[in-house]
Amino acid sequence: MFRDRRHDYVGSPFLDEYMFDVELIETILSQMKRGKAAGLDELTIEHLVNSHPVLVAILNKFFNFIVSAAYIPYGFRLSYTEPIHKEE
Repeated sequence: MFRDRRHDYVGSPFLDEYMFDVELIETILSQMKRGKAAGLDELTIEHLVNSHPVLVAILNKFFNFIVSAAYIPYGFRLSYTEPIHKEE
């Protein structure tokens, strides 16, 4: 039954309300906490906040492309947890 329904499924329509805009990206960046550890790409929020202003426009296009293509880049799926030894 599920497979029969899945065959004709086309997903939800891509509406403008799902789109990112530059103002949203700027707001999110400004509200992120500073001083956190870098990710696997070795970038911190300070790198993004102190970068050239055109980066916000590039991120805007990039995120909208991800949503419209319905594809998450492989690197976005990677993470690691580093345990911190707590002394007693």
